[in-house]
Parts: sequence; structure tokens; C-alpha cells
Amino acid sequence: MRRLLGFLRPHWLLVLWLGVLNLALAGLMTVAPMVTKAIVDDVITARQIALLPGYIALLFGVALIRAIAQYFYGRDRELLGQVVITDIRTALYKKLLALQYSFYDNEQTGRLMSRITSDVESTRVFLAFILIDAALQVTVIFVMLFALITLDAAMAVIAVVPTLLSGITLYVLYQRWRSINRNIQEQNAVASGVLQDSLSGIKVVKSFAQEEQEQGKYEKAVKELRRLNILANFRWYTRYPFINTVPRLMQLTLIAIGGYQVISGGISIGTLVASISYTGLMLGAANALGTQLTALGQTSTAAVRIFEMLDEPVRIKSSEHAIRLNEVKGEVLYQNVGFKYMTAKAHTLKDINLHIPAGTSLAVVGATGAGKTTLVHLLGRFYDPTSGSVMVDGHDVRTVDLDDLRRQIGIVAQDGLLFSASIGDNIALGRPDATQEEIERAANLAQAHAFIIALPDGYKTMIGERGIGLSGGQRQRVAIARAILLNPKILILDDSMSAVDAETERLLQDAIGSVMQGRTTILIAHRMSTVQKADRIIVLREGEIVEQGTHEELLRSGGYYQHVLELQRMTASESMEDVLNRAPEPVNTLRVD
Repeated sequence: MRRLLGFLRPHWLLVLWLGVLNLALAGLMTVAPMVTKAIVDDVITARQIALLPGYIALLFGVALIRAIAQYFYGRDRELLGQVVITDIRTALYKKLLALQYSFYDNEQTGRLMSRITSDVESTRVFLAFILIDAALQVTVIFVMLFALITLDAAMAVIAVVPTLLSGITLYVLYQRWRSINRNIQEQNAVASGVLQDSLSGIKVVKSFAQEEQEQGKYEKAVKELRRLNILANFRWYTRYPFINTVPRLMQLTLIAIGGYQVISGGISIGTLVASISYTGLMLGAANALGTQLTALGQTSTAAVRIFEMLDEPVRIKSSEHAIRLNEVKGEVLYQNVGFKYMTAKAHTLKDINLHIPAGTSLAVVGATGAGKTTLVHLLGRFYDPTSGSVMVDGHDVRTVDLDDLRRQIGIVAQDGLLFSASIGDNIALGRPDATQEEIERAANLAQAHAFIIALPDGYKTMIGERGIGLSGGQRQRVAIARAILLNPKILILDDSMSAVDAETERLLQDAIGSVMQGRTTILIAHRMSTVQKADRIIVLREGEIVEQGTHEELLRSGGYYQHVLELQRMTASESMEDVLNRAPEPVNTLRVD
């Protein structure tokens, strides 16, 4: 909670202003009982009716001033909540963007969304409403107590007892309620995760007629959430009557003792009336504090989850003295590289030694899970190798500026992921300052310009989430244009032609051939037409390079590559990866260095 309060520090002037308003509101609340005392003693008892208009005018003036103070209090309390929630969400999103790939390997998107929405909203309610209102209630209790002591010390002692009893009871209840609320927050995240998975994969759900099963999973999650909420409310409301009744009994005791003192002449009727009013205000403030304690339980759980994310270490980032890459040639070197995912038992890559001269092309082939994509992820430093080093132009990628490195690497992934934005904005993702002419030139090279201008709004056409509204081939051509516009020295094509037809593939082959000139290119290839054009080919099997050489050298070797090629020719409709996935290890395997 102390750390959460740290988000208030930049807005200390606003917090100070709300503190002043708190004092003003609490102070104004003391006026009405005092005026009531005066009316009872000086007007009614003394039968001085002429004094009544003045007291009424005073009450009206205080009510008007209090209404104005409440307006500014409510307005600026909401303002504080909005500026703080913006700070927290910005900090969380910044952290999410900074975190490495490995963090997302084990996190569910729905749970992350729950943290940045519902958890942050809980903190907003706490900081803007619960905390400020709790401060007001505490101020009211102390101001009323001071007013009571000033009025009659004996009555003040009697009034303090029910207030303390309420506070102690509420604190004990809060301690028991907090653990239940933690479970509620966790279950809310589970339900959000199920919902996000179902909606993001709605096409798959419908394709496999799994609507009923998904509905069952969500119902199970929300029913458990309902059970926990009912349990929490049951525990609260079974104890609330006790919390509410005991102070009322104490208040009756106050009336009885005060009444006796009035009869015996110890105090005036007005003093008794004012004392009862002050005690009522104190008890009201104590009960309000109890309600706010329940919200504090929600906030403490949400705050823990928020700071868990903010405290997640960023393992992949630029070092303090990172090397700046101003001019890059594109030479790539893997030295004794090994890699194992945190959740995996075995290494994905084992002792990889590979040299890719600047300006040359390398095709990487292998079965599913052989480590092809992992190999290029290490080059872009999305992961760090478990052993060995990956170097660009003689610099270990762990020692260079991360932004400089990634600006020099253009990646076209297999899925061609696009964002919910215009096609032009998607192409200009890596270069937001690109001109329209540059965007169109990149689209032309990627064979995308023709279909883009045929759309209703051309380059301003908005596309749905993940590029919904475009075909698979169109998405990949836009993704290729995005990489071309970046003008990188190193180009990575991760099966970027898997979703295009034969004619588009031919056009893209020509376009990419010209784009590859002068660039270091790594092709994760599933089609022989792509593999054959590479300067060199490596074959990965279970994380190891089992063969490497040119297309002709590998064919002459009579090894694994040639064996797979022959199988593919017999099943021309299948990709190389499909064949590799079921190709047995040949007897005569030769490695070409």
C-alpha cells in the first residue's frame, strides 16, 4: 500500500488541496450541532424567539458553503483518480512492452488484460475515493471528538467507547475478509482469461463446433466467482448487524446518562442534543470506515498483482554502455550457441556454429520443432542464448543497443500479423515518418499495391484485428512491404510465401530477389523454389546442424537433404517441412562444411 501511495507523489498539490477540503468539510460539520445547542438553550428554553432568524441564517450559510466545498471535493477527487489511473496504466503498459518474449511464453493474455483493466480500476477507486473518503472520515472522528471534549469532557469519554469498539471489530473482520478477496481477484482473472481465449479464437471455436464446450468452461469460471463473492458477502453481512447494533446501544447509554445529568442540572438540554449529534457523526464516520476497509481488501490484492508485474525483471535490454550500431554490414556469426526454453526439458539448439557473410543468403530447413525460428529469434535478441554467443559485425548482440539492432533486422513472420489500423499504417509500422511515396514503393515491391488500391479506401482502408478482412496471401504481402520499407541490412523471411498462390509466389520471388541484393538474408523455407536460390543451405535436425552447403553440394552428398528432396518430389503437393516431419533418418548422412 505504501508503494501504491507513491503514485500520488507527482500530484501532491492536488492531494494537499483535497486535504484542505477535508478539514473544511469536517469543520463545517461541527457547526450544525453547536447551532442546534444554541437554539435549544437560547431560543426554546430561554424563550428568545427573536434570536431564531439569526441562527437559521447561520445554518443556511454553513449549508451553502458546505455544498460549494463538496462540489470541489467531488470534482477534484475524481480528477485525482483519473490522473493516477493514467500513470499506473502507462507504467504497466511500458513494462509489458519492455518484457522479454519468455515472459509471454508462460502468461495468459486474458490474465494480463485483467491486471491492466480491473486491477487498475480497483486502485483508482481506492486512491480517488476510498483513501480520500477514509481520510475525511478519520478527520471527522477527530474533529467531532475535539468538539465533544470542548462541549463536555465526560460525554466525550462515553462517546469514544462505541467508536473504538466499532473500529476494533471492523479491523478484525477486514483481516478475515482479505484472504477471500484475494481468491476473488484471482478467479476474476481466470474468467477473463477464458473469455479472451474464446473470443480471440472464435473462428476455431465455430469451425470445430465447440460453442457449447467453451460456454461450459466460462460458466464454470463465473460460477466459482459467484460462489466466492457470495461467501465474502455472507461473512460480511453476518457480522455487520453486530457492528451496527453495539454502537447504537452505546448511544442509548449516552442518552440515558446525559438525560440523568440534564435532570440533575449537570448539563443543559442543548448540550445533550449536541453531544448526541456529535456522537452520531462519529459513529457514522466509523461505519463508513468499515465499508471502506472491505474495498481496501480488494485494493491490496489488486496492488500486489500490479506490483508483481511492475517488479518482473527485464532480462533482455540494452546495457548501460551499449554499443551503438550506426553502419551495419550484416555479417552474422553463431559461436557454440545452445538454447533451452525455461519450460522445456531438452535444449532446442545445441552447439550451433554458423557464419553468414554480409550480403549473402542462407536457407534454413528442418522439421517442425527443429529450432529454425528459435535460431532467428536469437539473432534479434528476443531470447538470449543459454550458451555461446550470437554476433553481428563482430559484436555480441548482448552488448549492442537493442533498438539499433532490431532496426537493422526486418522480419516477415509466417502468420503475417497485422494490427487494427489502416493498411498504410501497418506498412509504415517500422518507419512512422515514411512518405506516401515510400509506402507505395514498398508495396509495389511486395506485389501488394494492386490489391490495395482496389480496396474502397486504398491505403487508408482499415483492417480488423490481426488483419481480418484480408486473405492470408494479402496479409503476407503487406507484412513483406513492411519489412522492405524498414530497409534493413538483415532480412529474415520465416516461410513468408506459405499462404500465396503460385502466380503471386512467382512475383514475390522476383521482388524478394531484388530486395535481397546487398542484404544478409535468412530464409526459413518450406518450398524448394525458395531453398534453391539461397547461397547456402543448412539442415537442422533436433536442434543441430546435420548438413550444410549449396543446393548442388547437398544433392551430390547423398545425405539427408537429398533424401528429403526425393521424398518431396514423390509428394509434390507437400512442403519440405511436411516431408521432413515424417522423413526417417537415412543410412548415409554426410555433413558438408
